[in-house]
Amino acid sequence: MVTNITSKKLLIISLLLSIVISIFLVYKNVQPSVLLSKDVTYYLPGQQNNCLWIIKLDNNIRNRPGSNSEIKIGIPQAQKMGYLAGRIEVGRDNTLILAFNPPGVKPGRPPVVMTADYSIQDLPIKSIRFRWTQSSLVTILLFEDKEICLSSRARK
Repeated sequence: MVTNITSKKLLIISLLLSIVISIFLVYKNVQPSVLLSKDVTYYLPGQQNNCLWIIKLDNNIRNRPGSNSEIKIGIPQAQKMGYLAGRIEVGRDNTLILAFNPPGVKPGRPPVVMTADYSIQDLPIKSIRFRWTQSSLVTILLFEDKEICLSSRARK
């Protein structure tokens, strides 16, 4: 009788454990790829192409429409000035949407909204160009590596 109860408990525990492991493996394999990581500091060339501007994400942005993160744009050496708040979101058709309020804008004004196409990029994204209304003049470059950001100014 005791072995019968013990074997039933062992079978139930084994079944529950296999269910938990199966759910974990399915979740891990179904999870979309990371486009932009919260663990990476992204660099922007800025006005003097010195790559002092950075963007930090609050959470990972994954390759599915609607995935988004709040962002902080600033210069760490000038922290007393604060940072610009914004948001990056994945749109349809492999696009990223960047929205932020530029400094000095009065409350109630609409934010600056820029888009980027990542359809030909390898994931995770190493560098990308956000454009304002598909302009080639008003753009924001984003780099995962500061050295690549600094070397990008030499190509201009």
